[in-house]
Amino acid sequence: MDDVATGAVKHLTGFTDVTSLLGSYPLTDPPGFAGRPWLFSDMNQGVLKVMEGTSAAAVVCADFGGWEVPVPGSSARYRRLRVDIWIDPQRDAGQNVTESSSVTANRGMAVFNAVQFRLHRLDPDAVFWGDLCTVNCQLLTEPVFQPVSDGDWMLRGTAYFGVEFSGWSDATE
Repeated sequence: MDDVATGAVKHLTGFTDVTSLLGSYPLTDPPGFAGRPWLFSDMNQGVLKVMEGTSAAAVVCADFGGWEVPVPGSSARYRRLRVDIWIDPQRDAGQNVTESSSVTANRGMAVFNAVQFRLHRLDPDAVFWGDLCTVNCQLLTEPVFQPVSDGDWMLRGTAYFGVEFSGWSDATE
C-alpha cells in the first residue's frame, strides 16, 4: 500500500503542468529511468548529486509524521506530507550562475504553485494517490527557499501538507 509520499508522487506524475517544470533523467539512461521526471519519494538522498549544475528543478515528497490524532475506532488517518522543491539556478556553458537568487526562488515558487494546485483541496471527494484513498489535502505551510549546503547556489524550499485518508483502524472486533 502506498504511503502519503509514494502516493503523492504517483498522483503528481500524472500532471504535465507539474512534470514539465522538472528536470528529468536523460533518454539514454536505462529503462525505468530514461526520461523520468525528477519527482522522488524519499528523504532527499542523492538529489543534490543528480541535479547539481543542471539549471533544473526536482520535487521530493516524504511522510513527515502525523498532524492530527484520529478518532479511536475511525478509519481516518492524518499524515503530514513534506514537499521539498529543489531548484538549481540558470547557468552558462561554464557552469557560472547567470541569475540572482531571487529569480531562482521565483522559479522554485512556480514549481511549488503547480504542485500546490494539484495537491491542496478541502473537498470531501475521494481522490486516489496510487492505491491511497485521500479525502482531503490542505496546505499547512508555505515554502521558504534557502541555500543548499554545498549546493553551489542551489536553493531548496519545504512546504507541509496535512493529508486525510482512509486507512486501517486500531479498533478490535
